[in-house]
Amino acid sequence: MNPSPVDVELLSQIASQTGRQYTDAYTVWMEYYAYPDVYTIVDTVLWVAQNQKLSVLDAIKAVRDIEEQFGGAL
Repeated sequence: MNPSPVDVELLSQIASQTGRQYTDAYTVWMEYYAYPDVYTIVDTVLWVAQNQKLSVLDAIKAVRDIEEQFGGAL
């Protein structure tokens, strides 16, 4: 499945607000582009990464682990 067009401006804004780089936001977007709430997920993962001092890949794993504990779909 091809990703829908990325909203570069929104990803840049989310990255800036969470103290991360655009490439971090894009990495998360690539993992979740098929989800309708992809930009909320990007914001959440980057927030976790910044506040827990994690790499983006570790934050993705942490968010997935939390979702699995609570029966989420991620």
